[in-house]
Amino acid sequence: MKIIDMLLKKPTLSFEIFPPKNHDGDISSIYKTIDELSALKPDFISVTYGAGGSTTEHTVEIASKIKNQYGIEAVAHLSCIDATSKQLTKILNELKDNNIQNILALRGDYPKDYDPKTAPHEFKYASELNTFINKNYPDTFCLSGACYPEVHQEAVSLEADLEALKKKVDSGAQYLITQLFYDNNYYYRLVREARLKGINVPIIAGIMPATNARSLLNIAKLSGGNIPYNLSASLERFRNNPKAMKEVGLNYATNQIIDLITNGVDGIHLYTMNRPEIAKEILMRTNNIFAEFKND
Repeated sequence: MKIIDMLLKKPTLSFEIFPPKNHDGDISSIYKTIDELSALKPDFISVTYGAGGSTTEHTVEIASKIKNQYGIEAVAHLSCIDATSKQLTKILNELKDNNIQNILALRGDYPKDYDPKTAPHEFKYASELNTFINKNYPDTFCLSGACYPEVHQEAVSLEADLEALKKKVDSGAQYLITQLFYDNNYYYRLVREARLKGINVPIIAGIMPATNARSLLNIAKLSGGNIPYNLSASLERFRNNPKAMKEVGLNYATNQIIDLITNGVDGIHLYTMNRPEIAKEILMRTNNIFAEFKND
């Protein structure tokens, strides 16, 4: 089933996982994670894609098992910055052969060994990837795109970021998933300004519980995200107490989600970091709220 068909009927709950980065290539540990997440009955699970295609095969394999063995819709991430059309065609054929109908089309991060002199240069933007997929696989995949409540780090302004976002949608992205944010006002601003810009597809809110002080600081630095005062104060107070910090993060994410659902969010996408216990705890704290949310 295509994700857009779900979103047109009701809000969605989804999780994101990533292929384990083991030196021996063993990814079996991810299936215990999927076992636990599947019990929470998400509408879909997305599987990330390594820079430069470093985990491409694993992404296809994991997405296939989510779809064909667990019976849950899978969204495969696909990035294009360091890929050729031939490489992308191979992956797209594999996804099609494995009955994967949903793709999160991304430009992707530049790989560590990226050399602009030798890079393929066939695709510079996610919108170009969308066009390529729709041209070569018409009506085959439901495409989605990433968006940035606090503006993409490479964008010169919110206006410029919205222009790029509109290109993604105009080239085929049928819904959007935000990068993480800790201030819901940025999400509401994004939705408001996107609608004014003529971007009318569903915008799912991406939430990453801040249960670890060091990880939170690193993520905020990498994403350019803002840490609101109340979360920052708790971080300073409890950063050396892992158990207390975990409670802070769970409570903060729970309150974010409650506020988003109250205000009519199109969907909640939890960045699980392959830690199903975090998703379980949040859903336990919001059980009745999510029951009503999924019946809207």
